[in-house]
Amino acid sequence: MWLAASALVRPYAWGNETGLEGPSDLAGDDAPVRTEEIVVSATRTKELVTTVPGSPTILTRADIEETPYRGGHQVDDLLRYVPGVQPSTLSSRYNHPTAQAISLRGLGSRRALVLLDGIPLNDGFGGWINWGMVPDNVQRIEVVQGGGSNLYGTWAMGGVIHLLSEPVRTGKAATVTGQAGNLDTYTTSVLVRGGADRVGLSLGYRWYHSNGFITVPKDQRGPIDDNDDSRHQHFAGSLAFSLNPRTEMTISGNFFREDRSFGTPLRLATRTIGTAALGLTGETPHGDQWETKAFAQWQTFRNKTSVVTPSATVRLSEFRDQIQTIPSNDFGGLAQWTTQLRPGHRLVIGTDARAIIGQSEDELFSMTGPMGRRLARGKQVGWGVFGEWIATPVDRLTVIPSFRTDWWKNFDGRLESEDATITRPPDNVETALNPKLATQYRLTDGLRAGASVYRAFRAPTLNELYRGFGFAGFSFLPNPRLSPERLWGVDTTIEASLLPKQRLTIRTTAHYEEVKDQILFVPQGPVSVMRDNVGRTRTIGVDLDLLFRVHHQVTVKVGYAYADSTIRSFSPDPTIEGNRIPNVSRHQVIAGLVFGHPEQIQLTVLGRYLSRQFADVQNDQPVADFVALDASLRTHIGEHLQLFLDAENLTDRDYIATQTGPIKTLGVPRLVVGGIRLDY
Repeated sequence: MWLAASALVRPYAWGNETGLEGPSDLAGDDAPVRTEEIVVSATRTKELVTTVPGSPTILTRADIEETPYRGGHQVDDLLRYVPGVQPSTLSSRYNHPTAQAISLRGLGSRRALVLLDGIPLNDGFGGWINWGMVPDNVQRIEVVQGGGSNLYGTWAMGGVIHLLSEPVRTGKAATVTGQAGNLDTYTTSVLVRGGADRVGLSLGYRWYHSNGFITVPKDQRGPIDDNDDSRHQHFAGSLAFSLNPRTEMTISGNFFREDRSFGTPLRLATRTIGTAALGLTGETPHGDQWETKAFAQWQTFRNKTSVVTPSATVRLSEFRDQIQTIPSNDFGGLAQWTTQLRPGHRLVIGTDARAIIGQSEDELFSMTGPMGRRLARGKQVGWGVFGEWIATPVDRLTVIPSFRTDWWKNFDGRLESEDATITRPPDNVETALNPKLATQYRLTDGLRAGASVYRAFRAPTLNELYRGFGFAGFSFLPNPRLSPERLWGVDTTIEASLLPKQRLTIRTTAHYEEVKDQILFVPQGPVSVMRDNVGRTRTIGVDLDLLFRVHHQVTVKVGYAYADSTIRSFSPDPTIEGNRIPNVSRHQVIAGLVFGHPEQIQLTVLGRYLSRQFADVQNDQPVADFVALDASLRTHIGEHLQLFLDAENLTDRDYIATQTGPIKTLGVPRLVVGGIRLDY
């Protein structure tokens, strides 16, 4: 159910097999041919990317450094340049925490598993993604699109994105970064590491602040509207030590605290999150690998909302309507074994479990004062067993059958209304069997073709079952009767490496998915929607990735994703049949030009287009449909000093990022940030 990443910024990496490139990798036309990348997330074990069906994309540290999105809390913005990956249209630096989500292959929000060093970033209670908890030392990102429930369970119905931080190493090093820009944006971060032969320690700290911008468009704006201020602090630490020559233990932890305002004086939110993880990895004398891991997370989320008067679109004043406090606890564990059956045949077996306890306590207000309280709480537990056979019966062919069985339970639900009425939703137990068969054949040294067919599922979260909320006088209602989503899909991939030394790589992926009982917000009236299981939805899509190394100092990247995601059937309301799934654009285009040498001076220009999408199932609220240009310029001064200048939305394009009820929300305006980094 947790642990694990297709898209392109670079389908191969330059350098050694770990994908850690150095400056010499692009030193000239005589640079060495790229070696094959190792990917972990696609199969839960180390595998050559050229043998993994679907050709997962690897974003290395060098790829990240080329963009304006170097900070860990900017990963969702970085992923916008991966075809088929669509994070929430408004950056997490300005978006409400509960709206921070991501869509893979047009399946809609909250259907992808996001991991940080094997620990879920998906909030256990709500399913939203805690992007602010990502440290600044992310070394690589693995993206695996397509059904991942065969290995990872409910959270990975649409695929897996795995963020891997820099490993703890021997020796000493330190990095200090400072940034400042318009919108009163400031960031300071410090990373230090040190160790001896058997022990390594890494510590990181980041402070971030942005005064933000007024998100309400000018034609809807009133005296009550102000900037959406955001600030956070993040601490991260990791300690690794060898218990013996074959066994290593890792202890890690994070602490995250953020405070936000959302455009009016009374709309505020605070979050405090702490995590701890303990892992053991080892190898037997016979060469088998094993791993165990356990994690725990504690969180308190406090959300204050208001009602604007005299109406949502006549914005003169406001009054407090709700203070919502959400404490939640999240615990999980994993055990996995990988063994070599015989040459060319490996077996991966494992089990994992996750338990989530959470509640939402609401203090309710009217214009005249307090008017009562409301409580919703529940528990979830899940357990899965998985197995995978990685077979290479002949040199050019890889066949990977896999399966997973899951048991999932929602229980101990309790709903207390304002009039003290208590409702106890029935417990719900679900099981799911999710197989997958994937194959790849290397037709020539530079041409590969693969295909896979799979089933996947997603269980509803506690948030979807029990927590209601409101915004701008619009109500979003839970539904304790929700059933799990069930998916089946198929995809095919062709990848070609052309020109000498693999200077040109092209990858095309076609995919088809059907989802039964997909959970979407369905209208209940003019000012409310409720989560419900929509009968069937369907997605047909194509992704195209191209990387062309024109010269040792000029690289061109181009990508396109098409996703036709529609509601095929919903008997309670046939009027929405044929409509588009919310928050999914049919067309996504990305382009990038990297010019120069990373150890001297380097310029990157990035452009992206996102076609129109809709914020509702009725398709009455169009958003997106814009072109954005970003750029980054960096240079080294001496051995230890780097200067950089980053810009987002260079043309200062106004566009609607999302809509809630009648109120639209603008996307990020032009942001220019300069910075300095010291490496020792």
